[in-house]
Amino acid sequence: MTSAEGEMPGFIRVGHQWTTDAWWSAVRCRLGRFGPHSRIASGLYALGRPGSASPVLVTASYRLSFDLLRREMGGTNCWILVLDTRGLGVGSAAASGLFNTDELVTRVAASRLARVVDHRVLTLPARAAGVIDALLVARATGFEVRHAPEEPAFGVLDTLALVPVELGRSLMWYPGFAFAALLYAGLGPGGVTLGRAFAGSWPLLLLGLSSVICGSLLAPVFQALVRRIPLWAHGAMFGCAATAALLEGARLADHVEKFLTAACWLFFPAAAGFMAHRFIRALPISGEFPRAGTPRALMLLAAALGVLIVAALVLSKLALWRAGP
Repeated sequence: MTSAEGEMPGFIRVGHQWTTDAWWSAVRCRLGRFGPHSRIASGLYALGRPGSASPVLVTASYRLSFDLLRREMGGTNCWILVLDTRGLGVGSAAASGLFNTDELVTRVAASRLARVVDHRVLTLPARAAGVIDALLVARATGFEVRHAPEEPAFGVLDTLALVPVELGRSLMWYPGFAFAALLYAGLGPGGVTLGRAFAGSWPLLLLGLSSVICGSLLAPVFQALVRRIPLWAHGAMFGCAATAALLEGARLADHVEKFLTAACWLFFPAAAGFMAHRFIRALPISGEFPRAGTPRALMLLAAALGVLIVAALVLSKLALWRAGP
């Protein structure tokens, strides 16, 4: 994406059709969204051959957000003003304060937008409605802020394109979990033994894998179909279903002490919900909009679950020790 010769400096011309380089950049973005290929430079972009009367759309510097907007605007000539959100999508950037009024005012001035277009209207994503002060923008720039009625479509196939890297990030937690499960299962009156560790940990390891699959694969895919349900809720529901299927359907509960079974019912659905909630950062849009980060109610619920899980684990060990070898 390069500026055309003879054009006013300050904007970059992009086409509606993706080039080979654009496709390859999109692939690298999806394989590593925190790398340099996951973001684009902030500033003004000319999509197609826009003129002074063409609309001005505002988006984040997350490349996937930009790519989706280009796809949705195929055949339309318009200006795209990209804010510096450090590679985050609109929803995450708005929640973290990076998609804000000051950045919008700064970017309008830096791009000399008033010299590029005759009208004074900026069209922002609907997800930014609660974080942009339209009156302040109007006073500082002379531009009226309007919000698009819909977000660019992000369907199941788009979500599946993000699953491999997110699944990999969730699996990075698994070795630590496996070590903790082996250590806990092997702990007994005489210390930690390998035989007891392997015999007692395999149900926990299976449940852990099911939580990863539920939180990083099933929940995001189904959230693309049913957007009204938050991602973490999708993860928790699928986590509950998987836990029930393994503990009761596959009879894993027969190999697990009753207090440990209770801990499993609390921990693994919550773990699936947590991993699903982390997937939000990969999305340019989401079914939920965390305006102030993680809601306090969820944090309190997580703390309460943590206390109950620890208590159940302690009671499980005490029960086994009292029962003897």
